[in-house]
Amino acid sequence: MLFADDTTCLAKGPILRDLTIFVNTELQKIANWFRSNKMAVNTGKTKFMIFRTHGKQVNHGDCGVVNNSTEIGHPDDPNMIMEIGRIHNNGEEKSFKLLGVHFDEYLSFDHHIKHICSKISKSLYCINKIKDFVDLESLKKLYFAMIHSHIAYCINIYGSANPTTLSKLIIKQKQAIRTISLSGYRDHTAPLFKKLKILPINKLIIFYNTKFMHNYVNNKLPLSFSETWIFNRDRNLNIALRNADDMYVPPHRIELVKSLPLCNFPEAWNSAPPFKTNPSLKQFIIEFKKFLLDSLS
Repeated sequence: MLFADDTTCLAKGPILRDLTIFVNTELQKIANWFRSNKMAVNTGKTKFMIFRTHGKQVNHGDCGVVNNSTEIGHPDDPNMIMEIGRIHNNGEEKSFKLLGVHFDEYLSFDHHIKHICSKISKSLYCINKIKDFVDLESLKKLYFAMIHSHIAYCINIYGSANPTTLSKLIIKQKQAIRTISLSGYRDHTAPLFKKLKILPINKLIIFYNTKFMHNYVNNKLPLSFSETWIFNRDRNLNIALRNADDMYVPPHRIELVKSLPLCNFPEAWNSAPPFKTNPSLKQFIIEFKKFLLDSLS
């Protein structure tokens, strides 16, 4: 995956030792390409991570990833082989930032949410200083500029975090809502969200996931997403199903997979109200946001 001067490579496999061999082979090809084009890799900034579940143990001897600049087909030159550091929860670096999102090896997004909470705390300090000198409309604009922008960025990704991790961000958002509405620190926030027409975190995740699927269904996403999800009616054309118009949710064995976009996005689409079939994204967003606000209690 390429973005400006950032390059991220992904590989998967059932056996870690075999996967490491494959990755090292591919990295050697990349290193040879760099040499041919008179370029060099900064191995100090190059890291790797093994995504896994909490119960999956990693044998450190099976994950020796290196940057081998030796020309392919020639004996390995030790002076041209540099070890690549691993990011993991027990190491010095516990997460890495990719396009503004902090990833850890368990995909818990704990570090990313802590990062957002820290930014919100700084913004709230500024808003608290001026809240008594500006009107509600101005405070609401400050909320969207200084707080909502951090919450909404890539919420489709980090929104798959477990409820315990998300609770830290939920508390921060409620604190922000009470601040801009000049309410007490114990006031119930549901009426405040309705009054300000702002969606709380849990509803915001549903909103953005369903909005993403609306674009997917109406073929407004990049081609790389083609056929990622299918409708139940497309699985077997000879059988009439009651849920034929629902998205097919891939089977999953562990809770982590259930919360990831592959399963979570089609579930959000299936739970959306009937007006989701409206091809107009603008009209759908207006109606869906009103629907979610009305569901607050």
